[in-house]
Amino acid sequence: MRKLHALLIGLFFVCYALTFLPNFGIFNNLAFVGFLPQSLAWVLLLNAINTVIIFIVYFKFFKPFSERASKEFEDLEEGEGAK
Repeated sequence: MRKLHALLIGLFFVCYALTFLPNFGIFNNLAFVGFLPQSLAWVLLLNAINTVIIFIVYFKFFKPFSERASKEFEDLEEGEGAK
């Protein structure tokens, strides 16, 4: 489970770093991909991949953690009220 989490986070940061390649002259040609310039198409594709990865990480790891934490706080508040 931790390896999958590390892999997803690592993949996100690699894709995020790749979005900066057009700033260094890589994937920055005047060629067009469809109706978009190559650099814009590259960045939009990687941002779409990053968005999917972030939703997977959120629903798989952070949302269950938040639900468990809120349940523990509710249990703690109920215990204080009973004293």
